[in-house]
Amino acid sequence: MNLVRVFMTAAFLASTVMISHAVEAKEAPVALNGNCAVCLVNSQKIVKGKPEFKVVFDGQTYLFPSAAVKQKFEAAPEKYVPALNGDCTVCFAHHDGHRNPGTVKHVSFYQGRLFLFPNEQIKAVFDKSPAKYADVDLACNGKCIVCKVDGGKDVPGKAKFTAIYKGMRYQFPSEAVMQKFQGSPEKYVAQLKADSRTSSTTDTASELVSVTGTTGCAACEFGVHPKKNPEELGLAVKGADGKIYVIEGAHDSHPGLYQSRFESLKIKVKGKQIASKGKFVWLEPQSIETLK
Repeated sequence: MNLVRVFMTAAFLASTVMISHAVEAKEAPVALNGNCAVCLVNSQKIVKGKPEFKVVFDGQTYLFPSAAVKQKFEAAPEKYVPALNGDCTVCFAHHDGHRNPGTVKHVSFYQGRLFLFPNEQIKAVFDKSPAKYADVDLACNGKCIVCKVDGGKDVPGKAKFTAIYKGMRYQFPSEAVMQKFQGSPEKYVAQLKADSRTSSTTDTASELVSVTGTTGCAACEFGVHPKKNPEELGLAVKGADGKIYVIEGAHDSHPGLYQSRFESLKIKVKGKQIASKGKFVWLEPQSIETLK
């Protein structure tokens, strides 16, 4: 009987360890290598957090050195979490939404926000032109996703009503609308993508356009995206007529030019206009020529 009890006890302990490991495996990963986000933002200091003072936010576990510091984070987490959940904003901009993790070894601060980079070279790119990369994580160009999905309206959001979802910042006109989004963020994000794809098929192709201008990033610099692939940041051409031309499919058709779009290259594009709104024109290119 004693031998049976020994085996049963051993089996129970083994199963307990397995369950414990399974729970640990499902836990949100530790952010910032276990360092305190509040300390980084407020004091620009590396301070190790403690497991007993932790908060899970947007899929990551944040650690803090004390209960008081933990409470500061809980009061306004969007103020302290790193941009893009700690992924590199420069990489995100230049590689069309690719998420490349940064590290606390290479950090920058801009307008009170924390930015992480994988190495010092990429950090230097950000530091040279921080305004170019600081808002690549601002979803919907700062407009309210709930207002767009539920009512079809473009309503500007406010910075004080900011919600973070998968590292992206969503802004809203009021607390109530923000809370509506927070109740089911995945629903609104999925619906917006579906609506964008549908609208891209309803725009009519008509006018043939020839434009000469300098290159730029459609989303990063002008807050607009290609119609057919709204997930892309897009190639823009700043025309002499003051219009901004968004070149559809440049990511695939001209990858070299696309990667160099931040260099203000002079190019000539011929193509069909598929949509326009204000100063923005979307073109389906037939030819793209780089000029000297």
